[in-house]
Amino acid sequence: MRAKTHAAATARATAYFAWADRANPAFGDAAADDTAAATITAYTAPAFHFIAAINPGPSFVTPIRGESPIRLRTLFESIGRRRLCQLLALAWCVLGGSLSPPSALAAQLPLTLYDQSSGLTSLSVVRIHQDHEGFLWAGTEKGLYRFDGMAFSQVGAEQGFQVSEVISFDEDSRGRLWVGSRAGLQLRENGRFSWVRPDGKPLLADRGQTLSADDASGMWLVSGNRLWLLVPDGGSGWKLTTPFTEQQRQAFPGLDQVSAVFHRGGTTWFGCGAELCSLRGGQLRRYGPDAGVPVDKWLGFLAAGDGSLWVRGIHAVRMLAPGAERFDARDMPGNSADVAASSIDIVEDRQGRVLTRSSTGLARWDGRRWELFGTDDGLPQVGVSSLAVDQDGTLWIGTYGRGLLHWSGRDAVENWTSAQGLGGSLIWSIARAPTGAVWVADDWGGSVIDPAQERAQPWPLTVAPPHQTRTVLAAADGSIWYFLFDGRVLRYAPDTRQTRVVATLPFLVRGAFLDSRGRFWAYTLGGLYGLDAASGQVERAAPDLIPTSMCSDLAEDIAGRLWAACRAGLFRYSAGHWTHVKVAPEEALGGYENVAATPDGRLWLSSLQPGLLAGAAGDGDSVAMAPVDDPLIADSRVYFLRADRHGRLWVGGNAGVDVLTDRRWARLTTRDGLLWDETNHGAFHADADGSVWIGTPVGLSHLLKPDELLAPRDIRPWLVSAAYDGHDLTGGNHQVDFGVGRALVLRFAVLGNSSGSPVRFRYRLSDIDADWVDAPSHELRYAALPPGSYRFELQAVDENQRRLSAPISLVFTLAPPWWRSVPAYAGAALLLLGMLVLAWRLRVRVLVRHAQRLERAVALRTEQLQRAVRARSLLLARISHDLRSPLAGMVESLRQWRSGNRQRDYPALIESGVRQQLDLIDELLEFSRDELTELELVEAPGHLHFFLHGVAEQGALLAERHGNRFTTRFAEDLPALVRLDFRRLRQVLANLIGNAAKFTIDGHIQLSVAAAPGAPGRVWLLVTVEDSGIGIEPAERERLAQPFARGGNAAAYDGHGLGLAIVTQILERMGSRLGIDAAPGGGSRFGFVLDAALAKEDELEQAMPDIDGTGHPVEGAGRRVLVVDDQAQSREMLCDLLDGFGFESLSVASGDEALAVLREQAMDLVVTDQFMPGMDGWALLRAVRRELPALPVLLYSSLPPRPAPQAGDVAFDDALLKPASGRELLERVDRLATKAGVGSGQ
Repeated sequence: MRAKTHAAATARATAYFAWADRANPAFGDAAADDTAAATITAYTAPAFHFIAAINPGPSFVTPIRGESPIRLRTLFESIGRRRLCQLLALAWCVLGGSLSPPSALAAQLPLTLYDQSSGLTSLSVVRIHQDHEGFLWAGTEKGLYRFDGMAFSQVGAEQGFQVSEVISFDEDSRGRLWVGSRAGLQLRENGRFSWVRPDGKPLLADRGQTLSADDASGMWLVSGNRLWLLVPDGGSGWKLTTPFTEQQRQAFPGLDQVSAVFHRGGTTWFGCGAELCSLRGGQLRRYGPDAGVPVDKWLGFLAAGDGSLWVRGIHAVRMLAPGAERFDARDMPGNSADVAASSIDIVEDRQGRVLTRSSTGLARWDGRRWELFGTDDGLPQVGVSSLAVDQDGTLWIGTYGRGLLHWSGRDAVENWTSAQGLGGSLIWSIARAPTGAVWVADDWGGSVIDPAQERAQPWPLTVAPPHQTRTVLAAADGSIWYFLFDGRVLRYAPDTRQTRVVATLPFLVRGAFLDSRGRFWAYTLGGLYGLDAASGQVERAAPDLIPTSMCSDLAEDIAGRLWAACRAGLFRYSAGHWTHVKVAPEEALGGYENVAATPDGRLWLSSLQPGLLAGAAGDGDSVAMAPVDDPLIADSRVYFLRADRHGRLWVGGNAGVDVLTDRRWARLTTRDGLLWDETNHGAFHADADGSVWIGTPVGLSHLLKPDELLAPRDIRPWLVSAAYDGHDLTGGNHQVDFGVGRALVLRFAVLGNSSGSPVRFRYRLSDIDADWVDAPSHELRYAALPPGSYRFELQAVDENQRRLSAPISLVFTLAPPWWRSVPAYAGAALLLLGMLVLAWRLRVRVLVRHAQRLERAVALRTEQLQRAVRARSLLLARISHDLRSPLAGMVESLRQWRSGNRQRDYPALIESGVRQQLDLIDELLEFSRDELTELELVEAPGHLHFFLHGVAEQGALLAERHGNRFTTRFAEDLPALVRLDFRRLRQVLANLIGNAAKFTIDGHIQLSVAAAPGAPGRVWLLVTVEDSGIGIEPAERERLAQPFARGGNAAAYDGHGLGLAIVTQILERMGSRLGIDAAPGGGSRFGFVLDAALAKEDELEQAMPDIDGTGHPVEGAGRRVLVVDDQAQSREMLCDLLDGFGFESLSVASGDEALAVLREQAMDLVVTDQFMPGMDGWALLRAVRRELPALPVLLYSSLPPRPAPQAGDVAFDDALLKPASGRELLERVDRLATKAGVGSGQ
């Protein structure tokens, strides 16, 4: 063991001397002893005391903080260089490596990551820069991004930026942002980017700190490893100049190897080859080892707040104090400074500490020594690409491939995880021992954080598993008490390092509490227990009062009363006994989980539901509690309630920790440096120094400076743009012309919110918004604002700190167009007045003319009405005659019939009179209600042949009144099914046939229907009614289409002149027109053409045939009928009808199937369709006649019988057109089936 320790010490000493020689090669040299002293003193102070003790001498001076560094020459002369090295090595070994290269504490850094979820879609950050307004710009390999206080947004073509890898930044004296990218140099002015192209040529900056503004309006630039100066060319362009002559470059090659540039106070600093150079007033100066600058490639510059200049090379760091001529070494120990990169930033935080990249992560100079941060401190294991300190003094860290890191809590927070030595990450309790060590209880046991050590150590307790702990408490005697989840209570004595199981509780432990009297209390899943520390005796608290249900928390108020939060309610311990305290106005469901008492006398409670209750602690039987009126608290699931030593209330929840300070709430989250937003039950400890410890599911957060974290943030809303019709109102021009339909689009951000804490906005616009309105996003749109002057106000709301920022405002004017100006309104008023006068005069003239026209119209209308009255009188006279004449004839016929006179067919005479009256009444009703002028056609699919045969039957009755012969001629190519308004078509044909029958006596009337192909799926129907009557004169044909118009040769015939008028109007609605011609051989011919759509049988509305009015009862019992039809609906309908009257029906879909059935079963009748796929009706008929000649066959088809040429002389026994009535169909079936007799069916 000693050998290993000695070897380790020797290795540390060897490394240290190697570092010392590297840090100052002139170690022991009189010219460099001051530099060496400045470098070494900060690291060797602990060893000098040891050396002085073993090597006393009058020339040795111990370095003291605040005094000048020791003179190493005196030290060397006193003991010699080699002797000093030996003593330092010995001191290093004795002091246990305290002289090792210094590093930061082992705590986890409070870092917030910005990546794709924050809008930073490119994670390889090259450069970072914050402008004078406070916006942070991130240059990445994918382009440029800007942080608006909440998230990053990419800058692109909408702002004129050409997206490319950004490699350099700077801002000039006019606030213009210069961005160097792989695509060229771009300049942002007035919110838009433009190219910087001297002489029209692209200009490319080198990567790194290669842009630096001069004291005027120019910009220093490193391009192609050479230094250039960009100056305005007097116009809107730029001129590229070189500060060096060709002779200077040839004399000093380093001028062609410029690595970085920095300009401050009239001096331009730049890396020139392996040296450092400056340019002031045209004078070039080089700095080398004689000026304290070693050979290196200098990549980073910093002008510190104290006036010093810091430079960063690949291997070294140097500082030039104000007024000094020589640089001081600020090198890091070992090889920590060695970084091979194209740029290495060096920055200063608000405490004046200098930060730069190290070989393992980050290094920080605290004024005496370097602190090193690496992966153990939470930095990702990737290179640091860039650094920037914002206006809030916080650090931004750019990385290669891991996005941006923000050092959230600065030095106010340190975090501890397993990387810092914690044995477990699920922290349940924290306690500070009298020795200063912090003891931690977690789900894997415990850990100890000793201030003298950099890492947490495992707990020293010796205990059998399981090790899940719930609470750790430090007693006044220095002993450490652990309450394990399984009920064991452990006492550890640090002096003897012995662990003893003091007691075992009967239930699982939720937590424990040490009151001011030194008594331990354990709240368990089975109630509350008291524990005496001296005897280890466990006693259940108030067994008659507190049930064996879970108790979760305990608190002590300033009066020494104990308050227990249990599932059964709230309980108080005072004056030696427990009391159940009723919570008013109502108890919480499920009881209470957390309780706290603050020094101001208030009591705080939380339950299983979100929210927090507050009331006043007292001795009464009840306590009035009211919900805390805070939206964040109301939505928080509370995990702990604790008061610190300053009287602040800490509320740990699922979304952060809320703190009440002087009646003001503030929330702390990971954005403020906390390790995790969700906390654990009871995981809180308030230290005596004012700091607090908070346990989370992933580790431990130590809030070193709560006052700093809770201090109000100065967030400021910022109007990024206010665009109206292409104009930005945030510029110098606050007045723009009004545009019809134009919208005002405002975009805003927040400054001073570098942590990215939740912020929302509220706004109001004068004359539009009556009160403040919450903005749903970072963009706002006002559509169609009227002209006028407006004031837009904007406020930022810090959600976590519950604070409103001071409002900012934008006053602007939408100038009305000329036609809405005051002179325009005055002119418009005069014009309007003139127009009113003119309009009044014109109106009077129009009224006079209108009155004259009205007088003439009244006179004309009066004359027309008089003629119409006379015509109506004549018409009424004729109608009254026509109505009385049939009635008189019917009365006379009825009287003769009742008297027994049988010489004439009196019922037929009565029926004829009734039909005449019905026709006249129908015609009058049509015209009286204007039905024809407003009628709508109702087309439906129907059987054309069935319809035409029905019309023919009615036409024959009409024609026979005057002894006429009625014939029909229907073309064989007429379709079976069409879509028409059959009711209106029947009305047309009935009028035409009735009109022909009226004016034809003992003559001939013929109805003809032909077909012609039409468009696809349609057919033309040509309909003609021809008679041999009195005919119509050609001159009267057009006039007869008018109502009550009659031909000159019709005076001797009955009628009213309405029939053809009705026909004409119906056909117009049907898209046709009535044609009237003279028939060959005398008489008249009426015709029209209809465009009809073809229909299919499956489009028909299948319904059971009408069976009303059957002549005699039909009984089909014992008779079998075979139905043959290729349409399933038709088959089913016929079978349902036949089965309903006792027939036994069987249906098939084709002739082949029917023939197969007939060969196996006996049938009394076959009902078949005419045309079917395969064997049609005619082929089936031939087969039946051949095999079963006695079996009758009924044709039931949409078309009349059309035998095929090969049908021969066979014929169906009967035929019916679809859709026949049920009465007629049953009569035919009954007759034919009866005719078949016994022979076929049996």
